[in-house]
Amino acid sequence: MTALAHLKGIIFDMDGTLVDSGLDFAAMRSEMGLKAGIPILEQLVELPQDERRHKEEILHRHEMAGADRASLIDGADRLLEALAREGRPMAIVTRNSTPTTEHTLKRLGIGHYFDIVICREDGPHKPDPWAIEEICRRWRMEVDEVVMVGDYLLDLLSAQNAGCPSVLFTEGKPPEDVEGADIATHIATHFDQLYQLLAPVEDSI
Repeated sequence: MTALAHLKGIIFDMDGTLVDSGLDFAAMRSEMGLKAGIPILEQLVELPQDERRHKEEILHRHEMAGADRASLIDGADRLLEALAREGRPMAIVTRNSTPTTEHTLKRLGIGHYFDIVICREDGPHKPDPWAIEEICRRWRMEVDEVVMVGDYLLDLLSAQNAGCPSVLFTEGKPPEDVEGADIATHIATHFDQLYQLLAPVEDSI
């Protein structure tokens, strides 16, 4: 068995982990007149309703453009196919909107892999542990029986807050250059390493 092959369920972040939509968050903040270095959703919630609605329209435009050009990160399809053959349930937890997420998954033909997809409209979003806890409730699993796989600090914080193991996927970047690497349970710089962490040892990528 590989390091995490004993776990019953796998929860993925979407953008930056399975999918590359090329979103330029600095450009998005600039167009919306938001501060640099602070997540967009956390800034939007503090705004008056009319102003927030206008900026959400800008956000939606950027996200849908990203969904239109999104591509699978190299190796994601092989990993999802292997895990599906193994039969462990998989879920997505994303801070993206439901329309953006549905469009992305449909375009790329990977939506059928996931038992549950939780987007930002569904409840408290990462780093809140709610989504992980809700998935465990639906799967009838304990939180330490699942793993959260993501590319960003908020993914790792949500896992830490829920009490489940996490995998930081860096897509080739040195781990020391990725914020939150110090709190990840495991680190994978490429999909072959992620495969080795998650998939049965007898399988080969």
